[in-house]
Amino acid sequence: MQEIHPRLRLKKACHLLLVCLLLAGCSVTKTVPEDDALFTGFDVKVEGENDSSNRSAELETELSATVRPEPNASILGLRPKLAIYNAFYTEKEKGISHWIMTKLGEPPVLISQVDTGSVSQIMSNRLHNRGYFNNTVGSTTAVDKKKKKGTISWTAQVGEPYRIRNIKYTLDDSLQVHQDIERTQQESLLKAGEPYDLSIMTDERIRIDGVLKNKGYYYFSPDLLIFSVDTTVGNRQADVLMRIKSAASSQALRPYKLDDIYILANYSLGDSLAVRDTVSFQNYHYIPNEEYMKARHLLDGVFLVQDSIYTRENHLLTIKRLSGLSAYKFVNIDYEPDTANTDKLDAFVFLTPALKKSLRAEAQMVSKSNNFAGPGLNVSFRNRNTFRGSEVLRVEFTGSFESQVGGRGTGSAPEGVEQPEKSNIPSYELGVQTSLSFPRILSPFNLRNLRTEFVPQTRIGLGFNFLSRSGFYQLNSYNATYGYTWRPKETLTFDATPINLQYVRLTNPTDEFNERLARNPYLQRSFENQFIIGGIYQMTYTNQMLKDRTSNIFDRITLDMSGNVVSGFQSLTGKPKPTEEEPRVLYRDRYAQYVLLDNDFRHYLNMGKESQLVWRLVTGVGYSYGNSSTMPYVKQFSIGGPNSVRAFRARSIGPGTYNLPDEQVFSFFDQVGDIRLETNLEYRFPIAGFFKGAVFADAGNIWNLREDLNEDGEPEKPGAQFEAKDFLSELAVGTGVGLRIDIEFFVIRLDLGIPVRVPYLPKGDRFVLNEFNGSFSGDYGMVLNIAIGYPF
Repeated sequence: MQEIHPRLRLKKACHLLLVCLLLAGCSVTKTVPEDDALFTGFDVKVEGENDSSNRSAELETELSATVRPEPNASILGLRPKLAIYNAFYTEKEKGISHWIMTKLGEPPVLISQVDTGSVSQIMSNRLHNRGYFNNTVGSTTAVDKKKKKGTISWTAQVGEPYRIRNIKYTLDDSLQVHQDIERTQQESLLKAGEPYDLSIMTDERIRIDGVLKNKGYYYFSPDLLIFSVDTTVGNRQADVLMRIKSAASSQALRPYKLDDIYILANYSLGDSLAVRDTVSFQNYHYIPNEEYMKARHLLDGVFLVQDSIYTRENHLLTIKRLSGLSAYKFVNIDYEPDTANTDKLDAFVFLTPALKKSLRAEAQMVSKSNNFAGPGLNVSFRNRNTFRGSEVLRVEFTGSFESQVGGRGTGSAPEGVEQPEKSNIPSYELGVQTSLSFPRILSPFNLRNLRTEFVPQTRIGLGFNFLSRSGFYQLNSYNATYGYTWRPKETLTFDATPINLQYVRLTNPTDEFNERLARNPYLQRSFENQFIIGGIYQMTYTNQMLKDRTSNIFDRITLDMSGNVVSGFQSLTGKPKPTEEEPRVLYRDRYAQYVLLDNDFRHYLNMGKESQLVWRLVTGVGYSYGNSSTMPYVKQFSIGGPNSVRAFRARSIGPGTYNLPDEQVFSFFDQVGDIRLETNLEYRFPIAGFFKGAVFADAGNIWNLREDLNEDGEPEKPGAQFEAKDFLSELAVGTGVGLRIDIEFFVIRLDLGIPVRVPYLPKGDRFVLNEFNGSFSGDYGMVLNIAIGYPF
């Protein structure tokens, strides 16, 4: 098969894009009937010279949301979904054209489909609900018959809104429920002097119901509260009176306590509620026995207490906490009046078990940050209830065969440089990782049960990994961890791993690799056999789960330390201070001593339903001291790749302005550093269906904290050391566009990166965008990143 030159491929893609743009701009009215017009847009204006509330902009936004149907979706003035519909229009109900037309396209929205009278009435009702009892709404339609396009303008005339003069609760003090409602009036959402607003009254009913639900009123509901509004007091004022319906039942007006609490720990739909197999444990009725789940472990998630007042807070907290246990698939709580005590409820907690054991195997395409890619196989076993306490045991076996598919040079070798046979370095990796997580805090101290809806976790991990890079070396890695995870609230997560043990051992290095290590002492120290003994502490704050917000943030701070406890112990026992020639050891191998701080901050600005502007700032610094003169290789930072500066391949930039010699471009190399600074800006927007687009700009680099000198006293990597006065000019900069296939649970991402500034070039020559030739070859060519999921 004849290979198509990259430039020809690019030209074809550009031609196709141009055709699509022409279609989007010129064919939008292709399927519009002759006697109709395309509904291209609308505007809403609220006019009120005497309105002192200054809410015109807010009201215009609210009224605009009532327009139905909405015009066809547009991007930068183009309507791609409508263009697709027109381009593939067919009257057939089957075939590829019909599928594209219906699934990716969108039929034209016509002026005739807009019922302006109904929309005007809805707008008038909305204004009435906001206190404008005397308002008028009208509309005008403008149609360009030649272009077959039309727009509609709505204008609302309002005056001064009615304002609340007095708020009164008409209650009977003889009932406790009335007294409880009266006590909540200070927190009322209704304020005297504020404009009348029906939505606030609705929210006030919900607020009062929530307060009563936490005071034992299980059968109360917001519908039992009625507001009466008297607008005859004059001067555009209104008196608001609230009362309880006279038809409210005695059950709804009575607070309840909890009596018997039954926990059905192995419930299936259709099971009998007979209690003859009940086990009594700490005033709870545990059904049927402890063969599936031990009661003492389950009760950490139950916040319902006998003889306590029923509260919705404890009800929801129990459901959310028990739902976090992996042993259960469904959780439900029902209440029934106690047969002996009319003011008490019996609670029934129904727990439906999940599938206990599972085995999963998946083939995958491995793509790593060090530019190695290839096929992989992952086999995992999971037990969701290992010791009858919802403990999760995971055993995962991984294997992959990889090749180095990138680097700075992606074409032929530079002139005068021989391209070695090992320019495509084969590698294979085998590993096993075992983890056991407990849904509680295991500690020698008697800690109180955390009153949070999120299940705290104790994590234990043990693993082994074997890596073979053909022609260079083999690497054995062992790890063991013990840590905790807890979420005091929805937006905040803490991860503490006080025991983090790693041992990395280099075996079977080839003569070629040994020569490379001998020439580069910095790299040699990074690959030394060594222990990592310390802890990792992480705090994550995010409000991304909070919907209907214009702005969301994510921030993760990581502190990683090693060697301090061991070094302190050895100092107390009289060990001599470590030197480069005589470091302190454990079982004949050096242990690493360092501190590393890393921060990943992201800001999400939501611009419409699916459009989003995302900014990320990643900073990190690692400092080795005491027993180490360099950071361990596995802890050093790198830059570039699908989730970093996408215009450069992984580990092909830095540290600093260091320029990798041409003879090493096609051989083994890794460019890492002690400091990382990276920032990304990405605009995400919908295209059609599950196709999403992106435009991005990335910048970043890595540096070393110390200057590494060779035997002649010259820098091993010139330009690698961090200098505060120069770091901005040493950032690698790239831009590009992306396509994402977002199928809700699965995202395939293609990002095309274009280098803008290359830091390893001489000053004055680093801006390379003017040398862009539209190809994928060469040092400054485009880079195609294929990945799973969004980059951040």
